[in-house]
Formats: sequence, structure tokens, C-alpha cells
Amino acid sequence: MVAGISGSGKTTFLRQLSGNTVLRGKEEGVLDSRATLPAYVWQNPASQIVTDRTEYEIVFGLENTGMPRAQMQRRLAEVVTFFGLEKLMQRDTMSLSGGEMQTLNVAAAVALNPDLLLLDEPTSQLDPVASRHFYELLRQINEELGITVVIAEQRLEEVVPLADQMILMQGGKICCSGKPEEIFGEIPDNMLPFFPSYMQLYHKMSDPEVSGEAYVPVAKKEARNWFCTSFQPKVPDRMKENKPQGISIDAIYGKKLFFRYEKSLPDVLSDCSFAFDRGRITCLAGGNGSGKTTLLEILHGRYHAYHGKLKNVPEHTACLPQQPGYLFLKDSVGECCSGRKQMTSLLSYFRLDELWKRHPADLSGGELQRLGLCHVLGEEADLYLLDEPTKGLDGEYKALLGRLLQTMSQQGKTILFVSHDMEFAAEYADSMALMFQGTVQFVADTRSFFTENQFYTTSMNRIARDVSPFIITQEDVEQYAQKKNP
Repeated sequence: MVAGISGSGKTTFLRQLSGNTVLRGKEEGVLDSRATLPAYVWQNPASQIVTDRTEYEIVFGLENTGMPRAQMQRRLAEVVTFFGLEKLMQRDTMSLSGGEMQTLNVAAAVALNPDLLLLDEPTSQLDPVASRHFYELLRQINEELGITVVIAEQRLEEVVPLADQMILMQGGKICCSGKPEEIFGEIPDNMLPFFPSYMQLYHKMSDPEVSGEAYVPVAKKEARNWFCTSFQPKVPDRMKENKPQGISIDAIYGKKLFFRYEKSLPDVLSDCSFAFDRGRITCLAGGNGSGKTTLLEILHGRYHAYHGKLKNVPEHTACLPQQPGYLFLKDSVGECCSGRKQMTSLLSYFRLDELWKRHPADLSGGELQRLGLCHVLGEEADLYLLDEPTKGLDGEYKALLGRLLQTMSQQGKTILFVSHDMEFAAEYADSMALMFQGTVQFVADTRSFFTENQFYTTSMNRIARDVSPFIITQEDVEQYAQKKNP
């Protein structure tokens, strides 16, 4: 796996491995060994899809290789079953959610039976359950099919335990590489955010001189054993659950909303009712295709439900789409910011000043995501709707975004964001909402949401819940647990 800060060269590195030549700039050096049949899955899933039906997309590459039709049908059946895509076979590709598009692109790549599979942030739009299932599929692809898999990723909680080798990049260079447990003890502190939260906690709390703490817990099972062996709960009066606050009168209400994109298609939202408090940060979680993006677009006014009512939706809203590139039609970052003082100051906040003359299409995925955040959060609005705002962001920029959202919330702004990044949501959201099959199932305060869930929760909660179910972040460890006496 390949990790590093946004703009460090991860995508360019993968493109070189895939055999892509540069269109502009200068290429030096020699890549000694290129795979004879590499398959590359892009960072933006919508940009890679070229047909209008899911089935056609999977066989498109096979047709271009001249594969006989009978063999192609067998390969299609195999891949569809392997990835569990049966329900998507007759779907229009443009009607798929971002996460469904990502899975489809990987399935189409694996159908080619490559000897090298290159994946650029393949789980950025997958929900936590789908993400774990996806990595289990990758493990099978690697072990059973013998395909070499190289992943560039920012969400590292699931991929690090899977990796045989970890490469850290900085400034376009590989600064260190090796097995995760080997390089973990040698890296500087500023590289720690590129490891899972439980490994960061181990670095902070462990004592290598104490017996039993001489190994590095890479997998969650190892981390759970280490934590339960090393820690015990604090006294019960410190273990208090946050009590949920009542919904205010001016909350944003939706009552029995129904919506479908076409008359012939099933409902995307079905009997959807909710109440989101104003002046708070709410994270909308749920499986891929559950209707989260559609709900944001209805609140933004792009679409209208054919049945049901909305109440107290602010007149001024700003929306960050899943693909922020759609926001920019000018030839440079500077032109996109022209006349917008607030956006210019946000560029400095997100450290994009040096990109003033660059074309938005030339930015890395993380840089384009930050530019999109500057564009949307720089608008004067009362309700900000953000679809996967942490996609492509490393830990440092996630922290900058989280603190900015908290400041805006304190100023009375309402923020509703869709995210599969449970660590970010646990750190910065005031409340959580869960969608399932087009309906908001419930809205709860953040701590209640994570302590009561088995799958939609953080890695820290999974390894520490036997000591205290109230631990959902690293910061909670000091409040709810203490080290055992040697």
C-alpha cells in the first residue's frame, strides 16, 4: 500500500506503474519492470465508466481484447458472483452511487485477469461494511488469483493490516518502505497519522521495556488483546454517557418524503422522515445506495420529492457534490477565486496558495477536494451540505476541516455531511443519522450512536469496548480507561 499527504505523488506513482506516459512535464529515470497486463482503477470512479449499463461496463475491456463471446459470458458470471453485483446488472451506470461505481470499476478491472491491479483510493466512497468486504475480496484476489495489488489510500484502518509492504511518500519521493510493523518504530512523529488509530495509541501509551509490549499490534485482534491486557476501566462515576438533547422547534424537518429519478425506477427515498437540529454538525451515515446523496440534493433544492413535505429548510444553502471538479469551469485556481474574498482566505487555510496558477483539472484528488471545500464553505449560507468532505484528505487536513466546521457551527451555521469516515465523524459531529433503504432510521448523539453500533463504529471502539464501550476516539482512552498496575 502507498500512503502520504495530499499531493505527495501517490496517484502519479500508480500511473507510472500502470505504464502511462506523461503528457506534460519531464520524465526521468527507468522503471525496470512493468507488468505485462496492469489494470488501473482511477481515483474518480465516474470518470472511468464508459458505457450506460453495468453489464456492458464489465465486458467492455474483454471485448476490446477480442475474447470469444462464450468465454466472455463465463467471465462475466464469475466476476458478478464474486463481487455480489447481481442486483446492479440491469442498472444504468449513471444511476449508481459513488460506492457502487467504485465496486463496478474494480470488478471490470479484475475481469481482465491482470497480473498487477492498481487502486487509487478504492474505498473513499464505500460505507464501513462494504469497505471491509471489499478488502476481504482484495485479499482473496491476491492470495487465490496471484494478482499483485498496489493501493494508494487515505483511510488506513482496514488496509494496513492487509498490507505486506507499506510505502510512505513525501514531496514526490518515497521516504520509507517495508512491512508496517517494521517501519512503525522508525518513522518520525509527523508520519504517525498514516497508521491506524490503535497503532497511534500503542505508540503513545506502550512501554517497550515492559514484558508483553515488545510487538506492534497491526491487526485489530492483536490490538484488542494488547488493549484488554494493558488497560482497565476507570471508576464508574467517570463513565457517563452523553444525554441526547431534544430537537428544537426550528429544526429542519422532513415528513414522509418519496422520490425516484424516473417513473419506471423504484423509489430512492421512501417514507423518509427526519429532524436535524439547526446550528449543529450532523453526519449522515448508511450503506451505498441508501439515498444519502439524494437527500442532500433534495435539501439543496436540485430535486423535489413527489410526495411529502420539508419544513424550516434555510433559504440559503451551499452544497459540495461527490465530484468537486464539477464546480470549476475556469482555467486556473485564481480565476475560480476571482472576487471571492472568503474563498481566498480559505485557500490559505487549506494551504493551496501555491496552486493559484494551476488548472483545477491538474490538481491531485486531495487538492481538488480542498479547493471544492474552499468554494462551498466560502459561500455565505445558513445550511452547508457536504457529500463525502474528507475524501482524499490526509489526517492533517481532516483536522483542519473538522476545526473549521466546529467554528462555523459555533457561529450558528448548520452543517449536514455524508460520510463513511467514522473516525472523522466521531471526532467532529454533534449527532449522527443512519439511512437504510431510503429512510432515515434514527438520529442520535454521536457517542450513543457509536457505543451502540457493532459495524458503524470506529476502530478504537472495536478494540476497546470490552474495557469501556464509551471509548470511540483516542482522546476517550484517558477519560474512560487507565493502565493496569504492572
